[in-house]
Amino acid sequence: MAVNFMRTGQQGILVWDTETGYKFGIDLFLSDMDGRQVENIVNAEDLSDVSLIFGTHDHVDHIDREAWKKIGKLYPSIKFVAPIAFKDNLPGDLGISADRFIFVDENISADEGPVHIEAIPAAHEFLDTREDGTHPYLIYIVSFNGKKLCHLGDTCLYEGIYGKLREKGPFDAMFVPINGRDARRLKEDCIGNMTYQEAADLVGTLKPGLAVPGHYDMFLFNSADPKEFKEYVEIKYPDQKTDIYDVGKVVQIQ
Repeated sequence: MAVNFMRTGQQGILVWDTETGYKFGIDLFLSDMDGRQVENIVNAEDLSDVSLIFGTHDHVDHIDREAWKKIGKLYPSIKFVAPIAFKDNLPGDLGISADRFIFVDENISADEGPVHIEAIPAAHEFLDTREDGTHPYLIYIVSFNGKKLCHLGDTCLYEGIYGKLREKGPFDAMFVPINGRDARRLKEDCIGNMTYQEAADLVGTLKPGLAVPGHYDMFLFNSADPKEFKEYVEIKYPDQKTDIYDVGKVVQIQ
């Protein structure tokens, strides 16, 4: 049973199998915001065949609140996956029944249909842990029809991340942010991610079946060149498969 994915811009992907058509989306950014550089190829009205919507953290380009509100009203069967750190406020804020949410965190996994969901903390510039031990930024590990996908959302490296990922792997595909971070962006409250070099070393060490760069194309002030990532991986880790995929291109995960 083949599993396909399609990038939708930023860190957004749609994933589905070709036999049953079961489909889910991760970090879909659907709102038409000022400064957006990638044309929105997916609208809320296009998601009638989607069963799950994942959000790695509560930023508009990952949990698109206005889009989730619309999706929730249009398609009562769709469920939403989010960090358990938002369990107390997200359903009420969005006007979506709490029983339509699947809340996860490290050591809090879930099963929904053919999908098994696990998570580890992400460090979106900082590794934030709330007083109750939950994490507002997550990396998702999704097992689906014989394939294991790792979607890193937004993250920097932190002590222990390699070990946590090794424990969850190996992965058939990893979706990694490469846009980096710097003082200018942090000063403007634009918190950062791995550099393309850090992302290359991560995938080169963990050796997923396919490494897919993301989070480089949506906003000019927060961009990167994916060709630099691809070239660095190819030179430093020549056996590692990676490629740059245009938004809308359908790719089969081998």
